[in-house]
Amino acid sequence: MKALKIVISVIVGLIALLVIVGFALPDRAHIERSTLVQAKPQAVYAVLNGFKQFRKWSPWEDLDPNAVQTLSGPIWGVGAQQAWSSQDPNVGSGSQEIMATEPDSSVTVRLVFAGFDSENTSIYRLSTEGEGTRVVWSYDSVFHGNLLGRYFGLMLDKMLGPDYEKGLARLKTLVESMPKTDFSGVELAVVQVEAGPILYVSASASAAEAGAKLGAAYAQIMAVMAAQGLKQVAAPMAITRKFDEASKFWEFDAAIPVDRQPPEPLAEGTVKQGVSYAGWALRAVHTGPYEAMEPTYEKLLAYKAVAGFEDNGNSWEHYVSDPTTVPPEQVKTELYWPIK
Repeated sequence: MKALKIVISVIVGLIALLVIVGFALPDRAHIERSTLVQAKPQAVYAVLNGFKQFRKWSPWEDLDPNAVQTLSGPIWGVGAQQAWSSQDPNVGSGSQEIMATEPDSSVTVRLVFAGFDSENTSIYRLSTEGEGTRVVWSYDSVFHGNLLGRYFGLMLDKMLGPDYEKGLARLKTLVESMPKTDFSGVELAVVQVEAGPILYVSASASAAEAGAKLGAAYAQIMAVMAAQGLKQVAAPMAITRKFDEASKFWEFDAAIPVDRQPPEPLAEGTVKQGVSYAGWALRAVHTGPYEAMEPTYEKLLAYKAVAGFEDNGNSWEHYVSDPTTVPPEQVKTELYWPIK
């Protein structure tokens, strides 16, 4: 019995020591790794500011390729979420959500791991370095007094550091494999568009005929609007139905957004009623002559590819400026590309 009491006393003493030492340990842990990506910050940011490309560079993707992964919330930026669930204990279940961003500079992500009550934050920080981008990927965990968490924090760098190094290497390979496009000089944004009533005329034209065809179509639409008592609520549109790159021949719907559907059925003719697109779109703002929009489209499509967005319908243009009253170099056009 005496020996048993000694053993119990030793065990109790060790537990007490572990508790005392545990409370003396830091209540938080921090790790970070970095790499240099030979690409502009805009390109790296486009990949990191959402989860469309995450599985292509995630260091944990190989652990369980059959893990169930779902995306929710906004398609990009603050509020975008990714959740995962796996039977593999090395993967487990959890979620991550973008909480804050600074364009082309940083993305802050909150992580939740099933079964753990720690507060976890991951931050990607981007800065220009030479001709490339320095990417610093950090991770912070706050344990809120949890003793096991504090001991876990001692091993965090050794456990998670190699994964971060692997992920950054994959991110570097992914971004550097993409076409190098300079997105500067173009205002790009991911926006959510609401549907609305439109009147439209279907037409087709060569590049030389497009302006006249659009003008004639808008005149027809405005005549119907006046007859029906409808008001224009946004800039005139042109919805692309088909465009031939070689010949530059364009099939389109010239449209004007109106305040409501016509109260009376439209007479048989070229003017029809419809509803505009609803959903996510990538928007680029072009300032300058219409015939100089091709470089803006090239940057928009390159950005779409880098971010991992997929096509989701017909693109369109909003003619914000009136070309009859604004100099060509100041004409503003908004280009929209539906994405998912």
